[in-house]
Amino acid sequence: MKQSIHIPVVHQTFEIYDFSHKNHSYDLLKKYNNSVERLYQLDPLFRLHTHDVMEILVFLGGDCDFFCEGKTYTLRRGDVMLVPPYAVHQAIVKNIDSYQRIIINISNRLMADFASSSPSMNEHMVYQKTQGSYLLHLNKANFQNITSLLHEISTRKQNGEENISFTLQYLLFQALQVIYTSVGRLQGNKEEHDERLVSILEYIEAHVTEPDLSLDKVSSHFHLNKYYFSHYFKKQMNLPFYRYVSLKRLSFAVTMIKQNQIPIEQISLKCGFPDYSSFYRLFKKEYNLSPKKLQKEYKNQ
Repeated sequence: MKQSIHIPVVHQTFEIYDFSHKNHSYDLLKKYNNSVERLYQLDPLFRLHTHDVMEILVFLGGDCDFFCEGKTYTLRRGDVMLVPPYAVHQAIVKNIDSYQRIIINISNRLMADFASSSPSMNEHMVYQKTQGSYLLHLNKANFQNITSLLHEISTRKQNGEENISFTLQYLLFQALQVIYTSVGRLQGNKEEHDERLVSILEYIEAHVTEPDLSLDKVSSHFHLNKYYFSHYFKKQMNLPFYRYVSLKRLSFAVTMIKQNQIPIEQISLKCGFPDYSSFYRLFKKEYNLSPKKLQKEYKNQ
């Protein structure tokens, strides 16, 4: 099984990738997005991976099952996936040529600005987080509205309006208002829903930066045999328990490295690693570069 990866997003506000027949120009997108070359490599995109930002996927067409934090959703035109920061997810696509979607990666800071600007949007965002589902389905009018707004953003970026940040952010704000007012139609595949797994993932999330978080501790907390738990977790999540925990910790570390406020050695301990050497080894294996090199890249950005 291929490794899971973290794909850092370098833009300070948001990035948009319009993979549709209407707008299928990679060369133009590459000109305006610093990390698109990395994102456009299909192999990483279709492996289990995480981001340290909010990801919104608007599904336009094709045959796609979307896995996110232990749940699998069969997508249909009009579906929107709301993938929170650090969620482990993967698109499972049978035919890449027919797979059409728009992907927006939005920084936590910009999402917070949008939420503070619109109390109703903030209320819907909070509601969505409590529902345990990452999928919503838009009606035809709302779907046409947001795809029109997102196509306009993509076209403006291609035409060199990247620096007109207010206009582009306002268009995105309008699209998000439509999306989040639709959260009452949050959906999930009931047959894929596992309440026990949800509880386990919530427990891991709450304790992931604690150094003593282990397979023994989690299995004991849920009164499960550790060998059964190890097999169960791997089957449900498509990756072993320790890799999932490591991926979560490394994602938090990437965010702190980007912030560049404390030494990397301290970051490794704050993220739950027992020592810097083990953190360095896992970081280098997962991302194929050292923590300090990543820090240098973000300084240069």
